[in-house]
Amino acid sequence: MSQPDLSEIRFVSDNKIPASESKALIWYLVYVCFAYHYKVIVCGFFGNILGYDWLCHTMIHGVTTNHWFEQLVYAPILWYALYRIIVIVFGPQSNEILGEKVKRQKSFAFFLLAMYIYGIGIHFANTIEIYSRTELGITSGALYEQVYWIDEQLSHWIQFVFFFGLFAWLIIYDRLDRTHAGYLAVFTGLLHGLERAIGVIEGDSPFIALALGGVILIACIIRWDRHDRDFRRVWQDFFFRHGLSFGLSMPVALYAYQLVFDGFVQPSSMGRDGWLVVLFVLVTTGLGFFLMVGLDKIFIKKYDN
Repeated sequence: MSQPDLSEIRFVSDNKIPASESKALIWYLVYVCFAYHYKVIVCGFFGNILGYDWLCHTMIHGVTTNHWFEQLVYAPILWYALYRIIVIVFGPQSNEILGEKVKRQKSFAFFLLAMYIYGIGIHFANTIEIYSRTELGITSGALYEQVYWIDEQLSHWIQFVFFFGLFAWLIIYDRLDRTHAGYLAVFTGLLHGLERAIGVIEGDSPFIALALGGVILIACIIRWDRHDRDFRRVWQDFFFRHGLSFGLSMPVALYAYQLVFDGFVQPSSMGRDGWLVVLFVLVTTGLGFFLMVGLDKIFIKKYDN
């Protein structure tokens, strides 16, 4: 077996070595941004609109097929996609050895991911609340209130704190100058903001997300600082574009949603009107994308001059 050329090995101590192009990173991120919309498509469109309610609402041992799918399919694949994103972001790339600082950053990212998936697991208590309410007619009492708190408060706090924390961590510590897939970074950022907005509305926790969404924008500022406060340089950076689109689109989408639907009405409670949420997502994403592309052209023209 031939020995590696030690002269070509790089020691990565602070993640400032420029990132290499990674199409896999883009596709994993696309999945993360689209994943939760399975509920809109399967439960909303096919279930509520076309009448195939059995897809999401068939009871198996007191748990709906929707919740079985969430725990056994959605969450594991989401974990894998986020796991692969962390591996790509923190490396090592070819012919590299990671320093202790980068290893610690990578380990902390895995911790954030583990806690997020743990929060999804706690959210399975939702099935107890639903069964109590719909099958047994129990909607009050100390036990019901405790289960409801675990489901709607504790699990959502854990999920949101660690999910937003993970993406802030990735935005801050991804390698510098990841400049490929510029417009796709904007598009996925907008989808991410819309996905989180719909998710927190369905989870009855929009104000939690508003508080934590600011962390994404703070992470973008830190990433700009890591690029020596050169806005032209950071504007071309994938995670900066994604994070800025994500951080701005989510609060705008939440504000627009409560105006259009006269409050934070959960999509699952709309019945056959659930298609309006799909239309809302498409229109909002389209408008946001054209706005960000327009800003992109303005900034490029400004700095080229």
